Amino acid sequence: MADNSPPTLVFFVLDFSRSSNSTRAKIPLMKAKRLFSQLVFTSALAVMAAAGAGSQIAVEAPRPPARDPYSPYLDIHVDEHCRILPKISSPVSGTKKPRPFTDPAICHLESIEKSQHLEETVAGGQVLRSKVSITEQEYLLQDIVSEPEIFVVEQFVPEGWVVDSDPQPVKVVGATAFFRVNAQPGEIVRLHVGLRHAKPLPPRIIKASSQSGSSGN
Repeated sequence: MADNSPPTLVFFVLDFSRSSNSTRAKIPLMKAKRLFSQLVFTSALAVMAAAGAGSQIAVEAPRPPARDPYSPYLDIHVDEHCRILPKISSPVSGTKKPRPFTDPAICHLESIEKSQHLEETVAGGQVLRSKVSITEQEYLLQDIVSEPEIFVVEQFVPEGWVVDSDPQPVKVVGATAFFRVNAQPGEIVRLHVGLRHAKPLPPRIIKASSQSGSSGN
């Protein structure tokens, strides 16, 4: 069994009152003082070592490494293909630029739909026609960590197209529309994004005879 009794500190007392020339003092006075100081220091170290051996020292457990951020922002940014934009660090010569990557547990597209139809309006004796193309897709975003996350969907909007869905983007920079989505730990959030493009077609002239015949009937 280990001895848990407190360590005993032994003090050594030397009498320096006598003259250094005394025949009974075999060690010169200055040398004796130096030896006394070393003895006290050694005794103190021994006491500290004994106390440390008889008690447990609390050591802080190492913390797990921080999760590697998915983007250079505080949010998680994904593009229109549900690819996660990687962290952009300072360029280093000889290294390749990190590429976007996919993680279905964080973001995936549930549906992608495309459709076309013809729209007609009458104005000024003409039928104005447009060929309208619609593309829609639904993002499924999941917070897989233990803290709330903010997702930013960066939807590319081609030239001539407009966002035709709700909610509207929080901002549009160039050809990119930014949508902001909040998610709680473990929550899956849906975001529906629709784009619309209208291509004008040659108008159709309404003949006067057709108008008069319609009014006569």
